[in-house]
Amino acid sequence: MRVTKVILISAVIGCAIACTSNSPKQEKATSVTQSFQEHSTIAHHQIALEVIKASKDWINNFNNGNVEACVNGYTKEAILRTLPFGLKKGRKEISDFWTPFIKSGATNLIYTNPSVEVVDEKTALLSANWSMNVGRGVIYQEKWEKIDGKWLLTYDDFEVLEQFNSPQENKTNPTASHEMLVEVIEASIDWINEFNKQKADVCAKGYTINATMNAVPFVSANGQEEIHGFWEKLIADGAKNLTYHNPTFKVITDHTVLLSSSWSMNIGEGKIFQEKWVLKNGNWLLNYDEFKVLKQYNDR
Repeated sequence: MRVTKVILISAVIGCAIACTSNSPKQEKATSVTQSFQEHSTIAHHQIALEVIKASKDWINNFNNGNVEACVNGYTKEAILRTLPFGLKKGRKEISDFWTPFIKSGATNLIYTNPSVEVVDEKTALLSANWSMNVGRGVIYQEKWEKIDGKWLLTYDDFEVLEQFNSPQENKTNPTASHEMLVEVIEASIDWINEFNKQKADVCAKGYTINATMNAVPFVSANGQEEIHGFWEKLIADGAKNLTYHNPTFKVITDHTVLLSSSWSMNIGEGKIFQEKWVLKNGNWLLNYDEFKVLKQYNDR
């Protein structure tokens, strides 16, 4: 049965590739150099990890009352836009906002449902919900930029949605969501590296037993066995050098993280609409994977 499924998937893939050039919706294949080769295959994952660490450090400094470290987490020309407290321009005004606020007893800052988007090698955007002992709100955007080897905030836009009448304690790990992102990013790095080592078996085991993969315009594969057949055929045909570009990682629940990204490999490039990573028995696995080929390189 497994052999039959693999043969069927291979036939579908072959048909899709043969028909792609005749499809009005598919861009005509062109002989070009693989996109996104200005950085390594997992460089943008590594940038996300660096920014998450910088964010965790800022939160921990806030909760430890380290005002100076929090203020120095901004550039000298940074902008802090905070509703309803107004616009703060430059590190001096930002210090004048955070210093009395932290010294008044504000602490227990917790981020939930954070999202990190890698823009380029020196820029990333973070958004999240937040809470602390004195209120809660939303972070619309933290713009982190790498300057002289250090990640700093150049723009920070958040809103207070509720101010508590009295301090409220929350014993949640303040950076638990950050740590979830780290685990998923590391799992994604491992998957990419195994693909580029041509290990289809390992790649297939990165999915749950009942996972679904929608590979447009090739095939919709249901279950780990069919997914294995797809990757096995693609790798056998010479696909390699898988590279992710401008990925976004977002925590949805305490056991679900979504990833989207542009991608390229030696045979073409496209868009990952959604990788849904779920926590199963202590391991992060792909439960849903949808991507599209936007361009095939005709020198393959």
